[in-house]
Amino acid sequence: MIAVDLAWVAEAVTGELQLNGSETTSDAVINRVTIDSRDVQAGDLFIAIQGPRFDGHDYAAQAIQDGAVAVISMHALKLDAPVIVVKDTRYALGQLAAAVKQRCEVKTIAMTGSSGKTTVKEMCAAILRQHGKVLATQGNFNNDIGVPLTLLNLTPEHDYAVIELGANHRGEIAYTTGLTKPDVALINNVSPAHVEGFGDIWGVAHAKSEIAKGLPANGVIWTNGNSRFHSFWLQEYAQRQHKVFAVANPELPKQVQADIWAQDIQLDAQGCAAFTLCLGDKRQPVKVPIPGEHNVANAVAAAALCSELGVNIESIASGIASIQPVPGRMNVHTVRPNLRIIDDTYNANVASAKAAIDALASFNGYRVMVLGDMGELGAHAREYHEEVGAHGIQAGIDNLFTLGVLSQSASETFNGHGGQHFDHQDALVAALVETMTQQQELTILVKGSRSARMERVVEALITRASQTNQGSTAC
Repeated sequence: MIAVDLAWVAEAVTGELQLNGSETTSDAVINRVTIDSRDVQAGDLFIAIQGPRFDGHDYAAQAIQDGAVAVISMHALKLDAPVIVVKDTRYALGQLAAAVKQRCEVKTIAMTGSSGKTTVKEMCAAILRQHGKVLATQGNFNNDIGVPLTLLNLTPEHDYAVIELGANHRGEIAYTTGLTKPDVALINNVSPAHVEGFGDIWGVAHAKSEIAKGLPANGVIWTNGNSRFHSFWLQEYAQRQHKVFAVANPELPKQVQADIWAQDIQLDAQGCAAFTLCLGDKRQPVKVPIPGEHNVANAVAAAALCSELGVNIESIASGIASIQPVPGRMNVHTVRPNLRIIDDTYNANVASAKAAIDALASFNGYRVMVLGDMGELGAHAREYHEEVGAHGIQAGIDNLFTLGVLSQSASETFNGHGGQHFDHQDALVAALVETMTQQQELTILVKGSRSARMERVVEALITRASQTNQGSTAC
């Protein structure tokens, strides 16, 4: 974070600075902000956030005792330390982050989408690290608290910021984009995800489209030409600098005029894609070192964003080739010859589950999809799970094992082609271990929403399958 003093902070958050007779003055320097009293370091500013199950004000005294210089609070506190009183500490966190962002002149990318946005973020960061210092969103810090905390890490040394924006209700992306003020923004895709907070799929589309509201007049918005919402975005952004990325495939409507696209896609034995990236009259071969044909679209999206910041097509290709797998996202563990366990457990929605099935189908041998419940899908959750089961049949995978109340609808749809449902993880793992003994070549892909805790299945399988061999990441 940039060094600021308490008086500057109070002005940035429109708060009242109360020194409370302490020896700390308004020119005391702040170099770090935290909202977690367990994370306090000497010299910090502690912001007392309220949540449904906690109140940061209860820990303000402890934060000061542990070395915090001052507190931002929604009411006066009896502390021997300065307190900045504001109406809403959550909003003040955002105000402070926006003020820090404004003082740091960094070229900024922001992206949203129902799936793939973390992969696009990692690809953009890898590309841009070849040209300067990059601040990128860590983990799932993509909501109205995570985005400000990310922006507060900006320093004068940063050249680029790559910020992921998520949401579970309308207005959240408009708010976080307003804090971020990106130069270029992306809507990667729209699919049934967090539908409960938006009503239906069109509610999701409108919420993702809020990302353009924080763009400056000369900012550029990129959208997905392969999306069913392409025509909607053409109309929505008719008065903006709007560009389109796409993957050239048989389903792409002929009327879609893409500004950057992929063609000539090939998958290798590990399911990793190579393709030709097309930008104007330039052509560049690109290798994606993580499995899944769906990552071609993610790579093209990252290329679009970075090209907007002046990165040439050769650097884009080398940056994509250098990316490292993100934990829980298509991590391929080869635990012994001809046995692969793919960890895609970070999260799940309909589109990402279908993409995972397609990736699984590209492997040789017997292919088993293991699906935990997909959360936050609203009133049509069972139908969405059935849709995933039907996609498994269409893709030609060999079996679908499910765990959870909702996912049972997927395996029931898959019945006749295999399809088995389990009520407990132990029974699921036992069945998978038995399958390992029956198949000469086997790939198991495990996926589910965070609430399903499907990473435990991956851990159990790796432990059972390789007592002596360390798993290795493919591609």
